[in-house]
Amino acid sequence: MTQLRKGAGGARGDDAGNLKQDVVSWITTLFKAPAPPLSPHTKADRGFEHGDTGFLLCPIEYDWEDLR
Repeated sequence: MTQLRKGAGGARGDDAGNLKQDVVSWITTLFKAPAPPLSPHTKADRGFEHGDTGFLLCPIEYDWEDLR
């Protein structure tokens, strides 16, 4: 059972590690090139900290451009 849990944990870690690179590729392909550029190897300055990824994460009932 312990080996099964280790394998499951490792698989999740591998998936999450690859996801960073995939998301940067998708955003760059589907939308304009983000400014500042996103690094596929780090999560720093992503999410709501980055203007373009913050816009994509913002719930539709809010206006990302509204500075309030």
